[in-house]
Amino acid sequence: MRIRTAHLPLLALSTLSTAHAATFDVYTFTPPSGWTQTTTKGITRLSRTAGGQYCVFDLYPATKGSGNVTQDFRSEWNTLVVKPYAPDGAPEEEGGDPVGVWQSHLGGASFAYEGGTSLAVLATFSAAGQAASVLMLGNDEQCLEQFDTFLTTLRLKAPTAQTPTPPAPSPTASKTTAAPATGGLNTTPLKSTYKFDTTTFDDGWVAVVQKDWVLARRGTTTVRLHYPSGPSYNPDSDAELRAAWNTLVSPRYRDLQGYAQNFDTLNFERPYLATGTATSLETGQRVYVALFRQAESGWIEIVTPDRDTFLKTYRLDPTQFYGVDDTLLRPLRNLRGLNRFAVAASDLTGTWSSNAGGYTQWVNAFTGLSAGATGFSSNETFEFTGTGTYRWSLAMASGVVGAQTFSGAKSSGKHAMKDNWQISFSDIEGKPRVYNAYFEAGRGGQRILWMQSVGTYSAYVKVK
Repeated sequence: MRIRTAHLPLLALSTLSTAHAATFDVYTFTPPSGWTQTTTKGITRLSRTAGGQYCVFDLYPATKGSGNVTQDFRSEWNTLVVKPYAPDGAPEEEGGDPVGVWQSHLGGASFAYEGGTSLAVLATFSAAGQAASVLMLGNDEQCLEQFDTFLTTLRLKAPTAQTPTPPAPSPTASKTTAAPATGGLNTTPLKSTYKFDTTTFDDGWVAVVQKDWVLARRGTTTVRLHYPSGPSYNPDSDAELRAAWNTLVSPRYRDLQGYAQNFDTLNFERPYLATGTATSLETGQRVYVALFRQAESGWIEIVTPDRDTFLKTYRLDPTQFYGVDDTLLRPLRNLRGLNRFAVAASDLTGTWSSNAGGYTQWVNAFTGLSAGATGFSSNETFEFTGTGTYRWSLAMASGVVGAQTFSGAKSSGKHAMKDNWQISFSDIEGKPRVYNAYFEAGRGGQRILWMQSVGTYSAYVKVK
């Protein structure tokens, strides 16, 4: 199912009969005939099910808003739709007609549910610092039509003006020393089983592990290194960038101005950059926000006091992003390196594994016929006992597919930490070795162990 454009605009949401009207919170509405109405956990639900098809309208009570209906919609969409249902891409959006003093905004997208496809459509209303939303969920075309009809019965009570309350300062970190607190910005590290949750770099950056990102600060600049949420690709670069901004950035800001999106198709590893000026809901300050991604950098959010500070710091003008020189992208891309935390011997206990592999299909350049294929795969494992000893193993397969040769090696011995950034092993392939090492933080308190003996770093994940 997909949203049909004809149904996107909100109808005039006011003038139907209220002969069978019901009320909930700020809403007055007429329930569809024959539907079930329930109120649980502060949410009123209207629903029908028949023959494997369902249609649900959820009315959510009014909450504190930003004063901007588009920002309120995107914040509500992230909370009510993105997090619980993981829809397929960014919503199709349109503004609607006012409902009294309430401005309206509507959008929708499909999502996978119980082996099929369902549709989520959210109508958000904003007035006097308040926001109220009605969410439709369904898996048949009639649901969308019935939602249109239902919205025409909807009226909203005039809100009482709200005076925004500044957020309270965050508590002081108890486990490690956090970056200095500013306003309502939360700089407290996430509690975890690992010893080091904060890193102070030689160049002045201070990074802390948090739930959904690594927060790093230096001077007046704040950076969030957002954790990846899973594989994603959208051939529409504008849609991908807009979805990332709406999901990762919008919920923490209001009154966005000067928003612009940029990407560079001339670069093999396509860079993305979205920028704008907004008010932080955490600190109440006007700030300049940039969201960047290129290759394996992940989404990086850079917050500076104003646009001039961003230009001075990174020498990158967003208005001249197309065809940008890679030397100007490198400082932004390298911010990923702030997700780096020291290793303690106690953190290593368990089994850590790293896998690698590749496959090459060969074709005769003269005949175009297949000339076979070759492949390579390997698995390296470190088992740390927790008593200062370890067991190491390496298994490899390589050669022509179907006739590959296998080899391997094993050893064991003692290990020790050197300055929490290096691990010494008494025996790896018959001789002692020292590995550079650090942790990369991930979602849900996870860590990836990066180690380097010779050449590049390899990533190890804890398997047990």
